[in-house]
Amino acid sequence: MPDARAEDVLPRESDLPGTGWVAIDDGFGSDAPAGGTPGELIDCVGPDFPGDDEVEATAATPHYVRPPGRLVHGFGVVTSTVEAAERAEAILSGRSFAECLGRSVAADLDASDSDAEVLAVDLETTDRGHRVRFTGGTGDGVRPVQLDVVCLRDDRAVGLLWFADTPDPFPAADLAAVIGRIRDR
Repeated sequence: MPDARAEDVLPRESDLPGTGWVAIDDGFGSDAPAGGTPGELIDCVGPDFPGDDEVEATAATPHYVRPPGRLVHGFGVVTSTVEAAERAEAILSGRSFAECLGRSVAADLDASDSDAEVLAVDLETTDRGHRVRFTGGTGDGVRPVQLDVVCLRDDRAVGLLWFADTPDPFPAADLAAVIGRIRDR
């Protein structure tokens, strides 16, 4: 990938299964300076993540949503060397990163204007990465949100993808299809 692009390891709307997907924003990271890591990830990546001097480009997808509860989102980074990309991949695919990301998302959910209260956050390793499960409660009952976190790397480009659904996990076949479309580029 001599002309690596951060967008190449991220899902496009045309990669998503079925119809009815809506892009609800420009995605986080769009305000990050070229070659910078978005603030939302800085707390979770730690000091070994490639620094600004090793990051050539970043990109983020919108938050694609499809009612009633599906969400797909991604962040991509291109590093100056394969070794820096391997470090980024090791961090973004690691358990400690997924735990930190889960705590961060749970804190955002708890701080939202929603009546829901986060009751539990659980993490499990899957064959593609990690699944964070948020269990929230309202006066209407308890409902889990399943968030699959997947890391992809192609040479110097590294993508971090989120696949969320409720109450069940994002369908495995749909997740595999999106990943397959990205890898086929």
